[in-house]
Amino acid sequence: MIAIQKIKLQELDHYVSSSAFKKLKHKPISFARVSSYLNNPRANKNDTVLYMAFYENELVAYRTILSDAFFIEKKKVSFGWLSGNWVHVKYRRKGFSTLLFNEALKDWGSKLMYTNYAVASKLVYDKTNQFNLLYDLKGTKYFTRFCLADILPLKKKVFKSTKILWVGLDFVLNILLDFRNLFRSQIIENNYKIRVNENWEDSILKFSNNIGSQNLFLRKNREISWIQNFPWVLTNTAAKTFSRAYYFSLYSKKFESNFYTIYNADETLIGSLFMTVRDGHVKIPYMYFSQENSKEIASFLLNKCQKMKVKTIVVYNESIEKKLNNQLPFIAKKAFTQKYFLTEKLDGFLNTRKGFEIQTGDGDVVFT
Repeated sequence: MIAIQKIKLQELDHYVSSSAFKKLKHKPISFARVSSYLNNPRANKNDTVLYMAFYENELVAYRTILSDAFFIEKKKVSFGWLSGNWVHVKYRRKGFSTLLFNEALKDWGSKLMYTNYAVASKLVYDKTNQFNLLYDLKGTKYFTRFCLADILPLKKKVFKSTKILWVGLDFVLNILLDFRNLFRSQIIENNYKIRVNENWEDSILKFSNNIGSQNLFLRKNREISWIQNFPWVLTNTAAKTFSRAYYFSLYSKKFESNFYTIYNADETLIGSLFMTVRDGHVKIPYMYFSQENSKEIASFLLNKCQKMKVKTIVVYNESIEKKLNNQLPFIAKKAFTQKYFLTEKLDGFLNTRKGFEIQTGDGDVVFT
């Protein structure tokens, strides 16, 4: 017998404290995500956020939904992001993923979006003919240090079993890289000042709101603080242990997120960035600045990358990319794209694809 269990947001805390949850061999949600969901400023207590399928009392599939909203002509439209979708290896291609998706589609009134998807998940969504392409972000991933031990094990099993060799090779190559960089001319201007995790006073709030006024999701202080204070990726031993039974982002050796405000020599605010660093890999989910200040923003990123000796940095901004192409001492670079899809029901709220923007932090991707 197949049984479907749904958990609403107001039931989530009680469920993960229950004996039923503790007995599950495969955990459908982490405690970090539970805390994030419960503190989500855009969530409703009646939102269904967790779907599970049981076959003969065994959990064989689950999916989670992250509550959010976008704004069109000051009108708020609530919806859910399709997030972690898992099916037990023995029960794949048996319709469980589609079964749970259809339940979510019904409960959320066909108001769903997704990005940062697995290939298998997108195949499920494509078969429904329910989704349209909303936005296509194009960017560049810069490899600033050798990180073969991070990349190759994901490609083939043979590389995973020999990971220690790639760690050693990375170490040697990066020593040579550091030696080479000593003799490179560093033309990086420092005519700006940086403040970290500054309180959102009126000036910062006004600046970010003005620069980001065309963002479809209108992230403000409340949302940025929530993202930063309730991360999905943790560095403690408990998270490492729990991750053995949970198959989505939870544990990293090093993870940090910071909100940087950038001022020129006259103490005028010229930019603000929300940046995450996970095991040496940098992402910039949110970036607010005027194009006239792209030189200072690029200089900040250059200095930050070199000081932290980061492995990679992903940038989705053409003006910044142009400057990094000329100044960043990268080993290689790769074109990156991040696509956003929404249901036809949600698409009906949008009169056009023009007049708004999306940043790479929009969606559940900002947490991972």
